Amino acid sequence: MRRFLLLCAAMIPLCAQAQEAPALAAEPSVFDGDFLIAGVGAAFVPSYEGSDDLIAIPAAGFAGRLGGIGINPRAAGLALDLIPERKGKGIGFTLGPVLRYRSNRSGRIPDPVVARLGKLKGVFEAGVVIGADAKGVFNPHDSLSVSLDARWDVSGRGSGRILAPGVSYLTPLSRAQVAGLAASASFVDSRYAAYNFSISPQGSAASGLPVYTAKSGFKDLSLGMFTARDLNGNFLDGGLALGLGAMHSRLYGSAAETPLTSLRGKRSQWLFAGGLAYVF
Repeated sequence: MRRFLLLCAAMIPLCAQAQEAPALAAEPSVFDGDFLIAGVGAAFVPSYEGSDDLIAIPAAGFAGRLGGIGINPRAAGLALDLIPERKGKGIGFTLGPVLRYRSNRSGRIPDPVVARLGKLKGVFEAGVVIGADAKGVFNPHDSLSVSLDARWDVSGRGSGRILAPGVSYLTPLSRAQVAGLAASASFVDSRYAAYNFSISPQGSAASGLPVYTAKSGFKDLSLGMFTARDLNGNFLDGGLALGLGAMHSRLYGSAAETPLTSLRGKRSQWLFAGGLAYVF
């Protein structure tokens, strides 16, 4: 049930997905069997990893379960859970494919110096997610989940690999309100670091920034919180809900030391998002 994190607009569909938590109640609900949640909204995010400029972007996503296959949101992507859902309390497991689109420095860059480096091409990442979750941890209807995404660039851009472990906690506050906390980290290989954070001699000449060679390693640590509220006062019958969230991410290693961050941005990153979701 993870993925408030992994940056950008993932918060919108996850705020929607949080509606599944109260479905653990004994009474029938829209979450019994197949269901689909569609979320749309907006997010304020850094213009690139390491930027100190926030820009507004549209956000959309899906979550749910169809034919016994779980659908979990990612930032500009999704993950599938191929292990059948477990009912009641206890430990369950997650395993399936994951796909996301990474748009770092491929859109509008307000900083004129960084803009002179030119835009990066967007990258499609694919891989696998594994995880486990426990239901009924602190109350009969909450959920604690841990997972690990392993994703590789499959678009031929040379962006490399990223490993993203994370943990999230969801709990209903009432029949109408759900809240959650989440934390995640990212570890990248040398190809990912070079693609996103290195500055070549040509880029240095164009921008005035010093040449920099990025290295593999620990990239970031993120902490976030979110809430979702059913607009008719009852999550169990589905319908329209409002989601709001905020996340703080701190960059480390080459992601923090690159001149893109150390000279033109900052290592502490904030993201804010909000939107509407509908349960079918």
